[in-house]
Amino acid sequence: MSAAVVEYDPLQDVRHLRARSARELADWKAWLEVEEKAPRTLDAYERTIAALLVMFPRHEIGDFTDGDLLHFLTTFPKKSRRIRKAHIASFFSWARKTRRIASNPVELLPTIKRHPQPVIDIFTPTEQAALEGLASPDGNLMSLLFWAGLRKLEAINLRSKRIDLDNRLIIVREGAKGSRDRVVPIVKPLRVPLAELLLLEGIDDEDYLWYDKPGGGWSTTVRRSKPIAETSFGRWWTRCIETADVDYRKPHTCRHTCATNLRRMGYELDRLKRFLGHSSISITEGLYVHTTVSEDADRLDMLFEVQA
Repeated sequence: MSAAVVEYDPLQDVRHLRARSARELADWKAWLEVEEKAPRTLDAYERTIAALLVMFPRHEIGDFTDGDLLHFLTTFPKKSRRIRKAHIASFFSWARKTRRIASNPVELLPTIKRHPQPVIDIFTPTEQAALEGLASPDGNLMSLLFWAGLRKLEAINLRSKRIDLDNRLIIVREGAKGSRDRVVPIVKPLRVPLAELLLLEGIDDEDYLWYDKPGGGWSTTVRRSKPIAETSFGRWWTRCIETADVDYRKPHTCRHTCATNLRRMGYELDRLKRFLGHSSISITEGLYVHTTVSEDADRLDMLFEVQA
């Protein structure tokens, strides 16, 4: 029987704490925290630089060369090297800005090719209708995922007080990626399901929208006083998928489906970028809008008819 393969975790390998550049890592992390980087971003950055310090424990921060960084990058799979380089670039740019180094070795590294993203299999209209048609409150929560374009952590941390039905707005704050708050308009297909959810479930201002059942799924007790755990959210999602009898996709597929549906209806890319909370319109266009070639052809035909 072969031994299980355990993924290397640089933060559990305390050797990086004894490296000569450990103080710079700590100072850089404090800098990022003051900049209010999201915890997940901080964790990803720290893991990369911790691994770098483990590989070169005797290096002072000014000792690193582009050759050192190249060899470090080759230890990662090709598809992850681009993001690892971005982590390294942030670290050494900070060191250059704070005059800890005279020159930045990252500037001598090659440009890493962006690998094409896989095509996302979004939900079909029939599948979306089946999920939104689930019994309350599950169907109502599905409508929220499909029409507000929420990320999983944004959904988990959404409280009733962030919803303004009168002005048709949802304030996305807790759980927002990169701590970038945004205001999402409540689109027409979401207004009734969302209002019914708040009314029929008796959700108070401080309550979270996603519910949990302490003690397991058999329990009749529903709790909304705390955010639902990610594992519990995963069980909720799987149960809904199975009940609706649709092919399994990740919860994030709802966000892709939302973007594609709004774009198909003619919603402008710059507005869609703001709606989804993206930092770049290229992300919105390249990764979140999954229109087909035949749809593009139909759109072009319409444009030519207008010109005729």
